[in-house]
Parts: sequence; C-alpha cells; structure tokens
Amino acid sequence: MAVAELCLFPLGTESPSVGEYLRPVIDVIASSGLKYRVCPMGTVVEGPVDEILELVERCHRAILEAGAKRVVISLKIDDRIDKPPTIEGKVGV
Repeated sequence: MAVAELCLFPLGTESPSVGEYLRPVIDVIASSGLKYRVCPMGTVVEGPVDEILELVERCHRAILEAGAKRVVISLKIDDRIDKPPTIEGKVGV
C-alpha cells in the first residue's frame, strides 16, 4: 500500500478558473474504489502503487477530454514496506 499526492494542472485554457477541467478528474478518482481525500491544492490517494499509476493515466485522459490543451501532472508516492501507510497516519489523525 502507498499514499500518493496527485496534482493536475490544465494549461491552454481560456480562463484562469479550472474547475470545469478538474471535475471530471475528481469523478474518475471517486469512481476508482481507492480511498482518497480532495485537498485545496491536490488530491491524496491511498492504495497499491500499480492502481495509483493506473488512476493517474485515467485522470490524464479525463482532463484532456474535458478540453485542456495541455496538462502538467505532479505525483508524489510514499510506499512503505515496514508498515502500511494511511492517509490518516500521514497527518497524525
């Protein structure tokens, strides 16, 4: 299991507002079956690394299909083998 932070930045849009491009991405994340938490500057996801990477690919397609001409993706993955990481454990909840 791993905890990952995923941030997608749509570029080539006609407006500084990006909600219309990110809504489909959040829908993809919500339907993934992975535990997640939407944060102000990105989304945190918990699950197996291979499933997280597959999710990133689906998010990439979703934001382009929403009309972004270009996308920059930032991905951080914390994958531990000594104990299972959790979203709550990362923030001390």
